This record gives sequence, C-alpha cells and structure tokens, in this order.
Amino acid sequence: MTTVDHPLLDAAGPGWAGTETRAPIIALTTAMSDWLHTTATQGLRPLVVSGEHSRMTQPLAQVLSAVQGHWAVRTRDDGFYDARTGVRLDAPADALTVGAPTPETVHPFFLRAQVASTLQVVATVSTRHRVTRPLRLGGVAEAAVALFTDAEPAAWGGVEPLLAPWDRDDLTERSRRRIPLDSHWIAVGGGERAVIATIHAARTSEGLEETTRVWAAVPGVGREAGTAATAEARELLARAATVGLPLIGVAFAAIGAPDLARRATAAPHPEPLALLIGPPGVRALGIDAKRWIEEAGGTIVGSPRLPGVLLPLGSVDGGGWTRLNDVLATLDPARLADLLAVAPHVRAQLDSPGGVR
Repeated sequence: MTTVDHPLLDAAGPGWAGTETRAPIIALTTAMSDWLHTTATQGLRPLVVSGEHSRMTQPLAQVLSAVQGHWAVRTRDDGFYDARTGVRLDAPADALTVGAPTPETVHPFFLRAQVASTLQVVATVSTRHRVTRPLRLGGVAEAAVALFTDAEPAAWGGVEPLLAPWDRDDLTERSRRRIPLDSHWIAVGGGERAVIATIHAARTSEGLEETTRVWAAVPGVGREAGTAATAEARELLARAATVGLPLIGVAFAAIGAPDLARRATAAPHPEPLALLIGPPGVRALGIDAKRWIEEAGGTIVGSPRLPGVLLPLGSVDGGGWTRLNDVLATLDPARLADLLAVAPHVRAQLDSPGGVR
C-alpha cells in the first residue's frame, strides 16, 4: 500500500490518504495545498474529514474535486456522511465509492436548516487567448470584482489567505513561467460584499485557455435581491464577452453561506440566469449569431466584428433549466459536445444542477 509522508496525514488505505481537521473554515492553506499535491502525485485520492459545522472555502473545494478527492463529515454520534450528497458512510473512505442518495441513505444532519443564508451570483466563464498576441490573464476576475464592489480585487495568490495586492501582470507572468503546467489562482474583493474568483490557466492546441469561476453575495432579501442578481448575472457575462475570446459562460443564482464557503448540507438547486456564447463558440456551433438571437432571444455582445451571443435564461424564481434546455436543443448536438469538450468546467455546471455549490 502506497502511503504519504506528510504532517497532515491521519489515515491511509488502498488508493487513498486522509486528513482530519476541526477547523471551522477549511481553507486551501499552504500545508493543505502541499498535502493535496503530494497525495495526487502518488496516485492516491485525498479525503478531508471535518466536523459537521465546518465549512470549506470554494478554492479548496474546487482543487479537491480536481484531484478526485472527497469531503467526509464526522457527526457527533461517530457516524459519517458524504458532504456532497449527504449519503451515510460507515467510514470516510466509503465516500470514494458512494452511490446516489435516497431518502433512506441521507444523513439527517445533511438536511438540517441553516441559520443564515444569502442569495449568490455564481458564474463560470471559459476564455481563449492566442499566444501570438499580447496576453494578460485575470481580466474576467477583475471585471467581476469591479462589477460587484466598484473596485479591483484586493488580493490574489495561489493559497489562502491571500496576501499579495492584485497584479494582473504578475499573475500572467507567473502563469507563463509555469507552462506547460496548469496554473490555479485565487482573487478576492476587499469591500463589505463577499466576492471571490478562481482562475485556471491551461495550455491547449488552440492557445491558452482561462477558466474563471466567480461567487458573489447579493445584498438584500426578497424580490429586490432576485432582480439585482438577475441583472448582475447578465452584466457579468456581458463584461466577460469583452475579455480575450470568450468561448462559453453561464451564470446562476444560488443559495449559500454569507461568506461564500461551502457547507456540508443540502442546498436548493441553482437557477440558470444567463448564457454567453463567444465568437469561437458561435463559429464552432456553425450558427449565424444575429439570426439565432432573433429565434432564441438575446443580444449581441463583444466586438461587432466578432460577435458573441448573450441569452437571458430564467430568474431566481425558476424557469432557467427549461429555457436552457430549449436553447441548447436548437444547436447541433455534435458541435455542442465539441464546444463543451474544450470548456469542461462550464460543461460540469450545465450537466449538474448541484455543481455550482
């Protein structure tokens, strides 16, 4: 059995290594990042075990998923459950082979009501950059934070807490030096409104592809907050359409913790608010942008010479999934599959209603 020589290692078994924490917020610290890297490079799947009230930052949740890891929760009666599905576990390692949840298999702690929740705008945008042209990464993240806070990001880095002042040129240069390896970065806003973005840069045969994921808390309650979320989601994708060559993007309304960290509890399914298909996506799908928006509804965004399409979907009250399915049904399935294959993070959001948590 392969094991990991690391200070965070608490348990190991065939094909996995686990660490347990009592921290109320489980973050992508330097130590956690090193443990995940060490575990993954040895071909083991990492398990993070926490108490039932711990929350996990979005950057850590994203990296943990990328290395096929799992988050298991130890309850007060010494039972366990899978933090993503709520399925009861006899041992944390069972999360690696957990089945689909049923009413009989879900732990009641997973279904408990939360004291405080907030409406969130959650978006994923895939952007292509040609390496033959001047390159600057971080544009979508910068635009998103500016939209939600009226300022540029306050800090950025590869691990939490973020300590370096925002600097797109430094982010770009560090990513360039890491090629052909992928780069993962985090940026946060500095105002009272919680905003966080993750940036993933990867070299492909078409150039450099940047995937930006954004979470932003929406102030207020009720219909006013829902209206604001819908407008901001569409404005975010409109601004993303002006950065590089956007492939495809989607924005949702979701319910979650006010600090944007993930809870180990059930959450309502997100509602799609808007869909962006950029110029390479329009070309890949073989559609006439102007004719398509006449049929499907929407607006032309980005460069007039290389237009993209922004389509409104549903609202916080619902209707988005039906509208999204109707829109995608008008496209050639094979071409759509090819487009989503080069934007796997966006595909994950479209394939899994619970994927934006």
